Amino acid sequence: MTKVITVSNRKGGVAKTTTVITLGHGLALKGKSVLLVDVDPQGHVGPALGLEQEPGLFDLLVARASLRNVTRQARPGLWVVPGNARTNTAQTVLVAERADDRALARALVGQVNGGALDYIILDTAPSVGRLQELALWMSDLVLIPSATDYLSSAGIADLVGSLKDMQGKGWRGRLLGVLPTFFDQVTRESAANLDELNSAFGDLVLPVIHRATVLRECAAEGKTVFELAPTSRAADEYGALVWRVLDAKA
Repeated sequence: MTKVITVSNRKGGVAKTTTVITLGHGLALKGKSVLLVDVDPQGHVGPALGLEQEPGLFDLLVARASLRNVTRQARPGLWVVPGNARTNTAQTVLVAERADDRALARALVGQVNGGALDYIILDTAPSVGRLQELALWMSDLVLIPSATDYLSSAGIADLVGSLKDMQGKGWRGRLLGVLPTFFDQVTRESAANLDELNSAFGDLVLPVIHRATVLRECAAEGKTVFELAPTSRAADEYGALVWRVLDAKA
């Protein structure tokens, strides 16, 4: 059965897209079949993997294109439904049509490359909107990256509160955890913000992802850290996240 992971935070600049593509590629390297879905109008998932921006999600939801026709292969075992600014239009149409909570899930049902998917990972926008709601509703697991270079626990608490409200309305997913990103062990600010996250969320806080120049270089070259710097600390840290996901029970 396909497991759906939504990567979400209502703040920008927290490494959501980096986490989506690195986690997805890491799972693919473990032999899993993975589909990344760009639900953010910024459309960064495709370029981060060396692909072009395309209105893939718009075509899927508004033009009623088939999943097969809007999917692009990024790596062996790794596929992408790309997005661009037209994703905003798709959201407007969904609101106008009063799309129900399963609208996105229904659109993403199907086989890719002739086989069933092991994972679907959704990259969401740092805003509250209907597409973000639909991405959360279809998820089995929610992962919240949180930068440790500014206070962000309040925004996370708001999102966690929304997830609890959804559970009260029948959502069967759960929070996988809060992923501290951009951690700098030599600055007091990072340490203070990590302490705040630990105090607020306890065992839900996952091992940190340190700030790393190589992660910025990856985005510029359209590669993941497992390709550009497979022996780096960043690769080890994201590799640990991959194993956490493989071991997670929805």
